[in-house]
Amino acid sequence: MKKLFVMAAMLLSVAGAVAQDAKQMVLVEQFVNKSSSKDLVANALQQAIVSGLVGTGRLNVVDAGTMVDLPTVKNDRLVYLGDNGIGWMVEGILNTVSTAKKSMTTSGKTTYYYEGNVNYTLTLINTETGLTTISETYTDSSTGDSETEAVTEAINGAKKRMNRFVQNHFKVEATIKALDEVDGKKGVKTCYISIGSDMGVENGQIFEVFAQIQVAGESVDRKIGEIKVIEVVSGTMSRCSTKSGGPEIKDAFDKQQKLTVRSRAKKTISLPGISF
Repeated sequence: MKKLFVMAAMLLSVAGAVAQDAKQMVLVEQFVNKSSSKDLVANALQQAIVSGLVGTGRLNVVDAGTMVDLPTVKNDRLVYLGDNGIGWMVEGILNTVSTAKKSMTTSGKTTYYYEGNVNYTLTLINTETGLTTISETYTDSSTGDSETEAVTEAINGAKKRMNRFVQNHFKVEATIKALDEVDGKKGVKTCYISIGSDMGVENGQIFEVFAQIQVAGESVDRKIGEIKVIEVVSGTMSRCSTKSGGPEIKDAFDKQQKLTVRSRAKKTISLPGISF
């Protein structure tokens, strides 16, 4: 059965075989439909969430709908998942689906369209501890020429949301491998970090830089700056520009302090028709 889980994860993951063991495995449960809409809407939402998680390139994702012989008792299921290397479980609830007919008048001409809204809750559970890490409710909205199209586009917004969801709740960590461009006054301008496409890193990704210092005899990580990915060089390396802390990063690197970089979510950008 363990082979069955691993095979399903490989089929659902778009990443290559390099450094797969570094990726966390996540099971997405069958979504519960508490809305007045048909179950096919909840199923479509679940598939959008799975697709969005896979698309980040950071996780190995298993769709519970593809699995057989899963224990039905939740505690037993969590133990079973943990034994098979799946550290996280995502539960989803489709709360409400709504549509409304709208109109827009331009140059004396009135056109009609539909607005669709999908409200749902995602709960992230650690299979080892059984504890809920987060439980958040979202609403995604969009428009279309029909009610079905509007709801479909709103569900597509849920897929896009998964990038930020993963950035927030599945942070990755790496180290600064080498300095690249260094300025006498501004310090480090560009550098290389030990993470790349194998973990879904992409241009524009922001990392916070931490230096390990000693405080009262204990090792403590102190944030000293931020860097931004400008080139994904390989599966295990990226080139970054310095957003802040150039002199501090250079000083810590020269002193051979341990420098750790940790991912953070990009700033929220509002797009028409989609609620983030």
